[in-house]
Amino acid sequence: MELYIENGVGGSRWMRNRMNEVMREFQPAARRLSAPVDVVEDQEGYRFYFEMPGLKNETIDVRVEEGKLIVEAERRRPELPNGASLRLAERTWGQIRRAFELPKDASAERIRANYRDGVLEVTVEKRPETKPVKIQIN
Repeated sequence: MELYIENGVGGSRWMRNRMNEVMREFQPAARRLSAPVDVVEDQEGYRFYFEMPGLKNETIDVRVEEGKLIVEAERRRPELPNGASLRLAERTWGQIRRAFELPKDASAERIRANYRDGVLEVTVEKRPETKPVKIQIN
């Protein structure tokens, strides 16, 4: 990201160069992406739907660590052919990381993940002892 300040309007060349240096320092932080997510709860468990288009299954890491569901991936910047120059870049790339504290009734041992059509679905079952039990009346 470059900041364009014209001489005479926004200051001196020194100021423009210094501002561009500052913007470059913050650029890596801007490359940390956050996948939009929906979380749905029903009687059986929790379903997390992460919007993560353009990735391959093997580039996505789903794990439980210290009671947290952690989803990480990396969308790599596309390589340009030799001699090509990028004129417009609107697609995002970089590290994707989301972490959610699992509820007490979630079973860390009963988690499934499925990635299809750019959406990662993570299903976390509730522990059997926390599920409602219907009692038959005689």
